Amino acid sequence: MINADQLIKAYGRLRKASGWKASTQRFGINLLSEVTGLLHDVRTEEYKPGKGKSFILNEQGRLRLIRALEPRDMILEHALCDNILNPTLQPYIIHDNGASMVGKGISFTRRRFEQHLHKFYRQYGRDGYILKIDFRKFFDNIRHDVLLKEFAEHIPQETIELLKLILQNNAVDVTGFEDKYTMDNIYNALEHYTAGGKLEGKTILHKSLAIGAPISQIAGIYLPHRIDSWCKTVKGCKFYHAYMDDRIIIHHDKQFLRQILADIMQIAETVGIHINSRKTQIIKLTRPFVFLKTRYFLTDTGKLIKKIPKDVVKRQQRKMRKMARLAAEGQITLKEFQTQYKSWRGDKKRYHAYRTLRRLDSEERKLEKWIKSTHST
Repeated sequence: MINADQLIKAYGRLRKASGWKASTQRFGINLLSEVTGLLHDVRTEEYKPGKGKSFILNEQGRLRLIRALEPRDMILEHALCDNILNPTLQPYIIHDNGASMVGKGISFTRRRFEQHLHKFYRQYGRDGYILKIDFRKFFDNIRHDVLLKEFAEHIPQETIELLKLILQNNAVDVTGFEDKYTMDNIYNALEHYTAGGKLEGKTILHKSLAIGAPISQIAGIYLPHRIDSWCKTVKGCKFYHAYMDDRIIIHHDKQFLRQILADIMQIAETVGIHINSRKTQIIKLTRPFVFLKTRYFLTDTGKLIKKIPKDVVKRQQRKMRKMARLAAEGQITLKEFQTQYKSWRGDKKRYHAYRTLRRLDSEERKLEKWIKSTHST
C-alpha cells in the first residue's frame, strides 16, 4: 500500500520542514537508493525503526520531551499518515476537531468556538456555563494496545503489523521505576527522562508516543473520538470543541455538564486517558475564561472581548529581550529579531488589546535601537 512515489513525496515534506539538517540532506543526496532500500525492508518485513534522538524543548514556557526521528523513519510515517491513516480515520473525527487537520488548525477552532458562543448568546444570553476538560500527560499515556485495537477497526492488518513495530519503538524502559510507573498510573516522560533510568530492559512499559512524530498526531486526534462522538451525537452537544488534549462544551444547564463530565471520565478510563482534575472546571459565562491561549469575556450585550493572557505577554517580553541580547552579540541578525516579533504580532490584530500591543511595539523599537547602537560601536 506504500510505493516509491509516495515515499519520495513524503521526503519532500521532510525537506520542507527540516531541510537544514545534515541528516536530511544526506538522505536527499542518495534519495533513490535510500527509498528503494526502505521500500524493500518494509515489503520483506525487515524494517526496524531507529531510536532517534531525544531532547527537551521549552515551548511557550512549558518543557516538553521531543524525539527527533531518523529521516527514513520520518518519511515512512509521513507516507503512512498521508496515504492510509489520515484518509481512513478522518471520517470518524468530528468536524469541530481542528488540530493537525488539513485546512483547519488553531485559527479554525477559535473561529468556530466564537461563532458558537455568539449563537449560544442569541438563544440563552449569558445564562449558561462552560465545561473545560484537559487530558493529563496525554501523549505520555497513550496505551499501545488500546490504540492498535482502535486502529484495527478501520486499518488493514498489514498496516497494523507495521504500526506494531513503530509503537514497540516508542515503548519505554522503566526498570527501577516499576512502583512509580505502571499501565494504570500516570507516566511522565519528561520526569523519567531527566531522572535517568537504568535502561536495562527488564521492565518495558507499552505506552507513550513521542511528540514530533507524524503518527503521534493522528493517534492523538483519533484516540478520544469515542468521547467526541458520545458528546456530539449521543448527548447532542451542539457547542462542543476539541483541540488535541483540550475539550470545551457550552451549555445552559450546569447539572447537564456535571453529568456529561462523569460520562466522559468513564469513557476516558476505558481508553487509558487521564482527566486533569486541576484544570477541568465548570465556569459561568458571566466570568472570563481562557481557551487556546485567548482570554474571552462575553459582555451582557453579547460582545465578545478577546484579550491576550498576561502569561503570554510576559513570555513574549522575555523572549524579545533574550533575542535582543543574541542579536547584540552577533549570534542572530537584526532581521531575525524583527521577524520573530512580527510573526508573534501578526495574529494579535484580532484581540482587544490596543494598549498592550502599543506597549510591546514601543519596547520592540527600543530594543532595535539598542541592537543597532551596539553594532555601530
